[in-house]
Amino acid sequence: MVADTGMDIGKVWENLPEPSESHPEETLLWDAEKTLQSINELAEKPDIKHAFAKRLEEYISQIRDAARPVLATEHSIAFVGNIGVGKSTVMCRIAELEIAGEAPATPDLVLETGAGGTTLCEVALVQGSDYGLAIEPRSDEEIRREVREFSRYLKFLPGDAQEENTEDPDFPGTSKEIARAIRNMSGLANNNRARGPDGRFVDLAKGLAGDFSDADSLATEILNRMDLQARTVLEITYSGGSEGEPLLWLKDAFREVNYGMHPDFSLPIRIEIRVPQQILGQESLSIRLVDTKGVDDTAEREDLESHFRDPNTVVILCSAFNDAPALSAQQLLERAKEGGFPDLDAKAAILVLPRPDEALAVKFDDGVPVTDAAEGYELKKDQVTTRLESRNLQFAGIEFFNVRENDDPSVLNTFLEGLVNRLRNRHSARLDEAIRGATATVQNYEKEQESEILREAARRLSIWLQNNEQVGVPSRRMQDSLLEAIQTVNASSLRASVNRFGEWHNLDYPYQLGSGARSVALRAVAAKRQAFKAITDNLLQDPDLEDAHDLVRQAHSIIESGVNQLLDVVRSEGIAIHDREMKPDTGLWAQCISEWGQGPGYRVRVYDHNVAWFDNPIRDSAQAEMLEFIESQWRQILERVSAILPID
Repeated sequence: MVADTGMDIGKVWENLPEPSESHPEETLLWDAEKTLQSINELAEKPDIKHAFAKRLEEYISQIRDAARPVLATEHSIAFVGNIGVGKSTVMCRIAELEIAGEAPATPDLVLETGAGGTTLCEVALVQGSDYGLAIEPRSDEEIRREVREFSRYLKFLPGDAQEENTEDPDFPGTSKEIARAIRNMSGLANNNRARGPDGRFVDLAKGLAGDFSDADSLATEILNRMDLQARTVLEITYSGGSEGEPLLWLKDAFREVNYGMHPDFSLPIRIEIRVPQQILGQESLSIRLVDTKGVDDTAEREDLESHFRDPNTVVILCSAFNDAPALSAQQLLERAKEGGFPDLDAKAAILVLPRPDEALAVKFDDGVPVTDAAEGYELKKDQVTTRLESRNLQFAGIEFFNVRENDDPSVLNTFLEGLVNRLRNRHSARLDEAIRGATATVQNYEKEQESEILREAARRLSIWLQNNEQVGVPSRRMQDSLLEAIQTVNASSLRASVNRFGEWHNLDYPYQLGSGARSVALRAVAAKRQAFKAITDNLLQDPDLEDAHDLVRQAHSIIESGVNQLLDVVRSEGIAIHDREMKPDTGLWAQCISEWGQGPGYRVRVYDHNVAWFDNPIRDSAQAEMLEFIESQWRQILERVSAILPID
């Protein structure tokens, strides 16, 4: 084993990636590396018994897994909220992307804002070497699909309109932001302000549609006009000189790419804006601010949930003052709870964005108004907290920020930095606990291999393991989440989804099935998981078993990590059901597509087709097979625990 000389030159990293000298947890990570080296050295001894060897193997996995989020120094702060709530404005204030104008109180913003529906896709602000912009483009297949749907909208005859589209009669077959970009990329933008004989603005795209007999040929013409083969640039960088002030250049560049007006850029699925200044006050960390696509129909979206799954992302749930906590925020927290995502109390926070005078309008129960905005904030904070706690929803805190009245951004910045640090501390604490448990085990390995106290604790745990191999039978099915979404999403989103074989951001079949499968798995093992925690908590409170406490903690850690892995695996299987069985079933989609224009009850008919698909005897066994798979995975977790127990 390599001795720690106290100097970097004496550190040999054999098991973990070597962190930079400026890494904030370099000392902790070196402790983890030394512990792994000690475990590997001990594992080579010939007198190591089987159960003890398994304990060492588990500690290696536990330390490696716990070290992964600690090693990462890149963190995201994802702002999530309804369209028009003010996410982009807040991000520009935090990142100092404001351009002084004639009215100091209302500066121009690099990220263009409006009443909502302005941003084409997810936008990230990151620190770079200079001002610049980069995109992740959509695939040509995705673009062709969106153009085809837009063309169908253009060829849609008014006489075909039925009850289905009354919620959004102007739905362009794709999102309005993408439709706007397609118009600009193909030279069909309505920017000439010309009016026709009926007094309405001339729609160049609909005018072009009149020259084609069908939507497919129209789509081909639009794609030709977009000239995708010439749109190959992925990033641009500010070079100074004639380009003017950097923030003005960046604002113009973002607007052109976001609106589809830049001739060299394709349609992006993600935009990254780079600035040279540090974002927030974390010198040793790289923090990116993420402006998610606003919630306009449902918060049950894969792009939003992905931020909850990322262990190094803080999720900021934005709410208007009078609506706080916004329904979308409650839905996302509820969804994350049902999915069993860890650390919600450290990574999900509420940001309330009041408008002028809203806080002063708050009154106490006796009708007496608050004396100032700060008191209004405190009263609203109590109301939000009570509402979320009544639903047993976990969150990391609440902050208020009034952009229009120029609240001090340093308060919000401190709040956000604190959330990042809190999440990092949670990861570091897990790694530290694993190191301490492994170190004690290594140092006392001879005693622990022969300890009767360890055998007593092992016997108690073993009895529980033998009696709890079967999981529960959940009341929900994997497809229930999807079927509920079909009933509640607006008709336009449902139509957009079935036209794309179930792949549409506001109704994404793979996401719903994966989320539903994960929820089924969590419900199946939740009671067992909680019962095992109760057993281990009792053993940890027994002073006579103190020498076995590290073994007990390790057993609990195996259950927790095993369940989290199980949930991820089951989620992937739910997604695979769509990709493997549902998407290729052209008959299902043909039935659903044909229901449009058949009169009132569109959603009901599509729902019935989906129910019938799942109730087919061939697929009706999927729930039973899923439970068998969950139970098999659960038994494997118990076997891992059993393997570390020193029972003769």
